[in-house]
Amino acid sequence: MNIGASSACFYPLETEKAFQKICEMGFTHSEIFFNSPSELNPGFIKEIGRIKNCFGITVTSLHPYRSFSEGYDFFSKYKRRFYDAADNYKRFFEASAELGAKYVVMHGAKHSSEIPLDEYAERFGELDSLAKSFDCRVAHENVVDFVSATPDFMRLMKNSLGENFKAVLDVKQARRAGYNPAEFIDVLGESIVHVHLSDFDEVFDCTPPSENGLFDFSALFTALKDSGFKGDGVIELYSDGYKNENEILLGAEYLRKIADKVFNQAQI
Repeated sequence: MNIGASSACFYPLETEKAFQKICEMGFTHSEIFFNSPSELNPGFIKEIGRIKNCFGITVTSLHPYRSFSEGYDFFSKYKRRFYDAADNYKRFFEASAELGAKYVVMHGAKHSSEIPLDEYAERFGELDSLAKSFDCRVAHENVVDFVSATPDFMRLMKNSLGENFKAVLDVKQARRAGYNPAEFIDVLGESIVHVHLSDFDEVFDCTPPSENGLFDFSALFTALKDSGFKGDGVIELYSDGYKNENEILLGAEYLRKIADKVFNQAQI
């Protein structure tokens, strides 16, 4: 299990600068969080690719900036909008192909779905089929205040789509929704392909991983390993969740030591 970092850690720093910072810190794996439509222009993706190749970093996943509207775009009663939105998401899939990213992360619908959940799963599968044609996959993340906040929703998706369903486990989002991340692992098993990592303490609910934090990463990694997890993890924080950027690097080193014990291999 490799430990990387998301460019979201440095928001609102421009995406390309945040990505370069991750590279300069010595990470070998990353997630890129896109923040603006112009960042999907061919010239911008080419620049991201130049940075990637210069440092030899692996881009594991891309995170679209439109997660706030995915319910409206993909899961409304107006199906024509689904096809138009899917056509727009081709740009993310094309960027994934160019950068070698395996996954495009989706939040899905907020609060509740306008359409029945079996139709929701069918549309997700259709979008994922489109992504496959670009050699990447759509992976549904668990997010508080979204339909994906509960293990029951994720179970429905897995039961509907089988081994075609791919999921991102975000440990802070699980906690915020009132669930132990292990509950998602029990339900999803090998469907989890990517993990967003963060810690918490008695004051803040999203902090860099640390031996002073309260989250049990050893238990998390053990549960992931036992479930057959084969993916990577990235530290995903908010810029107000730490005082010094070095805390992110120290957090990665801390996680690497735990992953070494559990998976017998990991690297920053």
